[in-house]
Amino acid sequence: MVHSSQFILDQFAPIAVYHKLKTHFKDEISFLFESAGNSEGNYSFIIIGAQERLSFKDNVTRYTDATSVTKTLDEDPFTFLKSYYNNIDQEAYRKKTRELGIGYIDGFIGYIGYDMVKVFEPVLQSTMDALKDELETPDLDLIRPKLIVVYSHKTHQITLVSSMQKMADDFETIEAELKSAYKFIPLKTATSQAEGSFAFSKEQFFDMVSKSKEMIKSGDVFQILMANRYTERAEVDPFSFYRILRTKNPSPYMFLLEFEDFSIVGSSPEVMVRLQDGELLLRPIAGTRKRGATLAKDIEMEEEMLNDPKERAEHLMLIDLGRNDVSRVAKTGTVKVHDMMHAERYSHVMHMVTDVIAELDDDKDMFDLFAATFTAGTMTGAPKIRAMQLIAEYEGIKRGFYSGSIGYFGFDGNMDSAITIRTSMIKNDRIVFQAGAGVVADSIAELEYLEVKNKLGALLSSLDDLKQQA
Repeated sequence: MVHSSQFILDQFAPIAVYHKLKTHFKDEISFLFESAGNSEGNYSFIIIGAQERLSFKDNVTRYTDATSVTKTLDEDPFTFLKSYYNNIDQEAYRKKTRELGIGYIDGFIGYIGYDMVKVFEPVLQSTMDALKDELETPDLDLIRPKLIVVYSHKTHQITLVSSMQKMADDFETIEAELKSAYKFIPLKTATSQAEGSFAFSKEQFFDMVSKSKEMIKSGDVFQILMANRYTERAEVDPFSFYRILRTKNPSPYMFLLEFEDFSIVGSSPEVMVRLQDGELLLRPIAGTRKRGATLAKDIEMEEEMLNDPKERAEHLMLIDLGRNDVSRVAKTGTVKVHDMMHAERYSHVMHMVTDVIAELDDDKDMFDLFAATFTAGTMTGAPKIRAMQLIAEYEGIKRGFYSGSIGYFGFDGNMDSAITIRTSMIKNDRIVFQAGAGVVADSIAELEYLEVKNKLGALLSSLDDLKQQA
């Protein structure tokens, strides 16, 4: 049973509401999801606590049930989820969702790391298991929330949603807390212990690009995405970092996930895959330019990007890859391309974007869709399996959060997810960024290296700003 309560709260932004709830529920996991910049998003979501939890680490699936009992499962997380959701009355949840006018009211939510792809593509298992694990975080961590707080940007209405009677009984107390006087929240200065460093030097990255081009010329792959990781030993408050990043780089998917011993903070421009009432959406992003210093320069850079033969060829390849992925689970004849090769601007870069849409086949569900499309071809290259084998060989480290996904799987059968790019992982003693560039036959190593640095621009700038806070 879903309990709900609604009230108007027009004096606080979602980020202030989040801070109040995080303070009120100080011992609980908390997430914040916002949307801005080239987005039609109307809602922000605040997630408090885990009444159930599902994780995957070292090839072991662990599930904590509603009684707080943790079990080791003999199946992978997505096999478990498919079975779990088959016992859910999805129509009842769809009815409640329509009644409240909110897209997500219950279901598992969290992150799926890049390395989870080995579950969907077992041929990659041995290769990916041999990679060095620098981050030591789960490959997947999903929770079923105790409390979902939904903020409408159109009506300033707050909706409290929970399937727990105990939480519903506390709704009046929560409402009173949210309506209490606001206290100024100062930013916490980041304290850096040393200069940050990349996993691969410029010379090493050039060598990775060179090897990739050799494999492309030999016909092994058509394109491959090479990434570099930046790590800085620093003490960084995840909430303060998110506050700066969201203003520095507003994006369709902005998120702050605060787990017990690490946080994921991001501002991603790219949907991984979305399913709404049987309609699915992918939006391949491939093609990047740095933003111009003036409007005229911005337009010049856009025209250069949209007319660059290399960028167009790479983009077309990834459109085809996206169409091929969704065709595995879509109704025959429904896969279509919309708004092909248009430009979208963000704080430090602009991208070339296309929409791929389709109708989900009647005998498929959102987990089939996720398996068919994860991880996005824009994060690997084509063909995907061979590209991922080469990524593992050349990079040599688990990507972890980077180029995986943040999202939810609703009990109403709908889902939404973002690719974890323009994203950081924050631990007690460090902050980690990662970005990549798509390598094709005529790639110039210097430009690919520059593209990685440009994509890290908003993250590095946000960290610098936090260091300089008084």
